[in-house]
Amino acid sequence: MNNKILELIKDGLVDSIANLNKEQIHLDSHLKNDLGIDSLSSMFFLTFLEDNIEGFEVNADTIEARHFNTLQTIFDYVLSELGIEVAV
Repeated sequence: MNNKILELIKDGLVDSIANLNKEQIHLDSHLKNDLGIDSLSSMFFLTFLEDNIEGFEVNADTIEARHFNTLQTIFDYVLSELGIEVAV
């Protein structure tokens, strides 16, 4: 299940960021510096995740800027919001 979620997150990034392909995305890829996410594409990205990951909703009380550091941090946030234990 976690691999499916990770692939959906990658799909969301590709869908939201111009000129990005999946081969450019790695767990340690910085969303802004490496992939080029900005505030507008962040909104598209979060909407994509809500629409495509069953049971996931962005929680304004828990989401923080640090969740947008890398693919790993956004993946951990999604898993946490879904109640899936995140390996530390």
